Amino acid sequence: MNPDFAIILNFKLKSTKDVDTDFLVKTARDIGARAVATNQLQDEFKLACAKYTVALVDGRDGIDATSDDVIDKLVANRKIGQSSFINVEVAEKNAISSATKEVLTTVNNWMHIFGHAFNDSQPCNLTADSGFVLQNRHLHYQKYVFVNKPLPKQVIVSGLTVAPNRVEMIENRCEPAFTFQDNALTIDLVEITSSNLPWQIIRIQEHRPEDDIKETKF
Repeated sequence: MNPDFAIILNFKLKSTKDVDTDFLVKTARDIGARAVATNQLQDEFKLACAKYTVALVDGRDGIDATSDDVIDKLVANRKIGQSSFINVEVAEKNAISSATKEVLTTVNNWMHIFGHAFNDSQPCNLTADSGFVLQNRHLHYQKYVFVNKPLPKQVIVSGLTVAPNRVEMIENRCEPAFTFQDNALTIDLVEITSSNLPWQIIRIQEHRPEDDIKETKF
């Protein structure tokens, strides 16, 4: 399965009566899921997936989450390089429980801010004294520090060999102060403000290949 599929909505249809697969796949797409699975109506889901550029993958046992713990469960799986199948029970006429709707809303709010980094992340050899570090699997010079709320006063990232070009909070694009010494990057978070979203992500941009391209004058 494509490792970029961090979240898969695992639709468990209790009934196929008046089920709108187009609506369900669009719901998955809108909250940042790049794939879905289903136990029924495979052909109908396949058509809807093609329409919304969402992958249809084989189902498996998923997680039963609440709005309070779903982000923790997603992040825990991503930390070890795994995808998360979120169970979504669907009755006739697309009926989804209010509790499940709250889970999807929580995922949507978090993924709206952090979805790109979350989907593209994979484990790496960097470590942090608070939280953990993943890297962009396509652009290895981008690292992501996952830090849970409340934010610590500072985060020390170990394993870098050169000072980064830039450090920024993904949520609000502000750039915290940092120092680099003895392969340790210390990020100062004392002055950083953030929303109530759990698991903030700090982007570290290391030296890029294009940084070596000399200016062309005409």
